[in-house]
This record gives sequence, C-alpha cells and structure tokens, in this order.
Amino acid sequence: MHTTNGQSRTHAPNLIVLLSAALLLLPSCRGNPTEPRTEIDLTPFKAIARGGPCTNIRNRLFLIDGQLVFWDRAGNCSDAAYGETLFGSTINDALCSFHDSIAGPIKTCQDDRYQGMFDTMIANLDKPDLGLGPRHKVQPIPF
Repeated sequence: MHTTNGQSRTHAPNLIVLLSAALLLLPSCRGNPTEPRTEIDLTPFKAIARGGPCTNIRNRLFLIDGQLVFWDRAGNCSDAAYGETLFGSTINDALCSFHDSIAGPIKTCQDDRYQGMFDTMIANLDKPDLGLGPRHKVQPIPF
C-alpha cells in the first residue's frame, strides 16, 4: 500500500472492481422489464394480434415455457367471433387452433403432442396460467 501525506491509495482498486461489476450487470438491464425474455421474435405475433379480426372483447398473447405463443381473441362479430391459436416459434408454425366459423366451431391440431395442452388452455381462458399449473411458465406478452 502506498501512502501520500498519510492517505491510503486503496480506493482506486476498489473503484475499479465496482465499475467492472456494474459493467458485467449492464446487459441484464436491457429491454422492457414487462416484456418476457425469449429467443422467439415476438414482433410478428404482436403484429397479427394488433391487426386481428374481431378483437373488441379479448385480444391477448401469452408466452408458454419460453417456446410457444398462445393467441386468444374474441369479439362481437357474426362470424369468426372467437379464436385461439397455439404457435411454435413462428407465426407460420400454427400447432393448434380453435375458432368460430359460419359452419360452427372448428378445432384442429397439427401436432398431437399439443392437443391436451391446447384443450386445457381453451377450457381455462379465465385463469392467469391458462390451467397449465406450476409445471409451465405462462407469461402475458404486452403489445
């Protein structure tokens, strides 16, 4: 330790350590804190939700387990008054859908692995976790 006029110079190394720690933490502070963290580009999902038909009652997006996107919408329309869609990582990857049509309700699942999960979600639209329970992480996607 060096001293000048009786004062210690140990503050400079401590300051360097504190600044280094702050710089390491800086990347974790990026982005909107209400936005779910994901590797999926949520921008296209937000765009379809903003422009979706018949959404004056409900229009919500959810990120499921950081890998799937669930879109729930409903409105006062004579046709296509509601619809739920479970997507994979892109809007072109519609795994399951359930919607109103002039012929009545139509439900399809392109991948049977998601059928049970999808049925649970559409039966529990009023629950924050969509009925999936603690085994799944369900996050609303603001748009």
